[in-house]
Amino acid sequence: MLFRKNSILLCAIITGLLIAVFPSRSMNVNSLHGAGAQLDRPVTVAVIPLEYRGDRRWATVDVGDKMSALITNRLVEMGGNIRVVEREHLRSVLAEQDLVGRVDPSHAAQLGRLLGAEVLVFGTVTQFELSSTGGVRVRGIGVGGTRGRVGLTGRIVDSTTGVILGSLEGGGRSTGASIEVRDLQGVDFTASEFMESALGRATDEAITEATQKLRVLIEDNADKITTVEAPEPLTGTIIALIDGGVVIDIGEEDGVRRDQYFEVSRLQYVEGLAEPVRIPAGEIRIISVEREAAVGIFERGGDDIEVGDVVSKE
Repeated sequence: MLFRKNSILLCAIITGLLIAVFPSRSMNVNSLHGAGAQLDRPVTVAVIPLEYRGDRRWATVDVGDKMSALITNRLVEMGGNIRVVEREHLRSVLAEQDLVGRVDPSHAAQLGRLLGAEVLVFGTVTQFELSSTGGVRVRGIGVGGTRGRVGLTGRIVDSTTGVILGSLEGGGRSTGASIEVRDLQGVDFTASEFMESALGRATDEAITEATQKLRVLIEDNADKITTVEAPEPLTGTIIALIDGGVVIDIGEEDGVRRDQYFEVSRLQYVEGLAEPVRIPAGEIRIISVEREAAVGIFERGGDDIEVGDVVSKE
């Protein structure tokens, strides 16, 4: 009889703890759509990878980048007049500008022009912790619990003026049974394996709160945000031929960076047309950049390239 009572007690404890793993969420994406005023024009937003200052156990997981991906996805889900810069394009621009891992508001104007974004979102993961809540033991069988805590801070910056338009915070806490993701290497933060853990639920809560506040900030500051025009294509002229490559007449001052790719074209005038047509002739990759010139090697074509041919990059 004693064994039966203890068994019933154990089952009740385990059931209660497991129910905690799947709580009903008081906030979801749909609840965000009622916040703030509606934008009367599209605003393009770029979410810069967040800085990470949380638990050092996760320092190699790139938590900041994963968090910025969740914020980006949530903004896209909201729809409306908030447009979000695609993450692959953002990564490409940061790499070209040699800004990976060290972006701050001082780069706002440069990035805004290259990305076509009017608002840049900078932020920090201030807390990302998973700890034990202890446990209970019945007849030698232990049931443990874990607690996840996540904290975020952020600020939105007008990319043209560099002015910080507002700041925000987001936080989440969740406790559950110890069915947890303890090794985050290679884990997708949108996967159920992570989102059904205490740390995943705390993350979702923090992202929801932060993104709701972010949208309200953007909407409340819409009349202060400067419209950004799309960047002009980067163009130059081949001024010298070298073995396997060319020298072009644009350089660092013009925005040329190592490992950028430029299309090479020949301008050909056709009778009856006021402007010349561009005849594709190849592609170069920049390997060296000076202040007013750069060196590129052929990645495609190059057999009949001449001095005076043009290079361009959208």
